[in-house]
Amino acid sequence: MSSRPRAGFSLVELAVVLFVVSVAISILLPRLPGLESSRRDAALRRISGAVQALHEEALFKKKA
Repeated sequence: MSSRPRAGFSLVELAVVLFVVSVAISILLPRLPGLESSRRDAALRRISGAVQALHEEALFKKKA
């Protein structure tokens, strides 16, 4: 055995890190489109609420 310090990582360590990163990506990647659709749904709910409020105001003022 050599007495000099190790420099770098072993192939096994790199393989383990790559495996962990690939598992994390495979879990998180399918959830990303869901974030976009939830933003869209929230925007649609806000628009729907605004339209409903305007409709109720028009009924209250008896204007079209």
